Amino acid sequence: MVVVLRTTNGRVPWSQLPSSARRVLVGAGVEAIGTGFVLPFVVIYLHEVRHISLAAAGAIVALNGVVGLAAIPVYGVLIDRIGAKRVLLTSLALNCIGALGFAAADSVATAAAAMTFSGLGGAGFWPASQSLIGSIVPSRDRHHFFALNFVVLNLGIGLGGLAAAALVRPGHPGTYELLFVINALTFAIDALILAPVRVPPAASEDHPTERSSSYRALLARPAMRWLLVLQFLLILAGYAQLETGFPAYVRTLGVSPHIVGLAFAANTGAIVAGQLWVQRRTTGLRRTRAIVMVTGLWIASWCVLAAGHWTAHHRAAGVLTVIFAVVFGVGEMFFAPTIPAIVNDLAPEHMRGRANAAGAFCWSVAMVLGPVFGGTLIGAGAELAWIGALIGGCVVAAAVALRLERILPATANGGPDSVVDEQRPPDLLAWQPEPTRS
Repeated sequence: MVVVLRTTNGRVPWSQLPSSARRVLVGAGVEAIGTGFVLPFVVIYLHEVRHISLAAAGAIVALNGVVGLAAIPVYGVLIDRIGAKRVLLTSLALNCIGALGFAAADSVATAAAAMTFSGLGGAGFWPASQSLIGSIVPSRDRHHFFALNFVVLNLGIGLGGLAAAALVRPGHPGTYELLFVINALTFAIDALILAPVRVPPAASEDHPTERSSSYRALLARPAMRWLLVLQFLLILAGYAQLETGFPAYVRTLGVSPHIVGLAFAANTGAIVAGQLWVQRRTTGLRRTRAIVMVTGLWIASWCVLAAGHWTAHHRAAGVLTVIFAVVFGVGEMFFAPTIPAIVNDLAPEHMRGRANAAGAFCWSVAMVLGPVFGGTLIGAGAELAWIGALIGGCVVAAAVALRLERILPATANGGPDSVVDEQRPPDLLAWQPEPTRS
């Protein structure tokens, strides 16, 4: 099979992608398989194999997010100072140590230490990998490359999950330990794959005429501020509800855990099958309009889920649950390649790390607040108020996207106006100079 990316100039086959870009994709696939091996089993492993209480296991998992929130801003600075590749390799090494630590963990303290390493590694992985892609993939191809990367990630996690389900044996601790050893091995393999990647000099050179490299300087840019607000709203009203709010709600409808698992599988399958098709059909669409389509699809998906509230039969509610997951997945196909592409096209080279870290920070904060918000409302019996709030959040996000469109440079927004000289000065409204540096 020949993998292609559609660009403004036609199709770019896999063989014509820069070797560095191919390595990033292959490495992402390998790492995603390892993630799929352990993603469903962390709490089960800690509680049932290592006999750690559920409360302590939950606190250990939460430690991942706490460490990430503290470390992400630091990683943004490091990426801009020492380069995305070095930070990415460091994060892979930390993740590898964390995975091996989990395989050997036999107490709350050792499991917490392992999660600390994993949290530090995970906090750096996302902004560093996004910044590396922004450095080695030309602006005209980034949107399409991020789409392909999203397919690879979903496919890898799905394959890893299937393989883990075949390997793990309840009552056999060694099979769970093996999952974490395999996960550590995938991090090491990814590092070996990425080691030869060469970053273009322009992506790492000093910028003597643009000395303002700080988060304050980044947030002084109106387009970047609106983009971060937009990302926060989309995560809060979307992804942050999938792991807790969504399963908790459908369980109140009598939907079985088996159907919930089927819904997640349908979501992943739809993305793997449809992402590149959607990408081809939306070539030339402005990215802000793609975000508006995301909000429309997610509003539709939450409405489908709400319909289950008035369904008298559990089977019908189960069908609506699967439909929700597929419609939500279609929205993801528009979302996943769009936001990273805007961030990396909007950010100047010398602040790309901070820009991606700021996006990752917004994502993490929303992922912390979202479950609390959803769990509180659903626990209080206000399920429809919860869905209504999510729909309202999507409406506000659509309005923010349209506001962002007014100040976003054409080169960052894609669409028919983006085929311009890439050396064109950016929109002055979006790019205001800031004299400070930190």
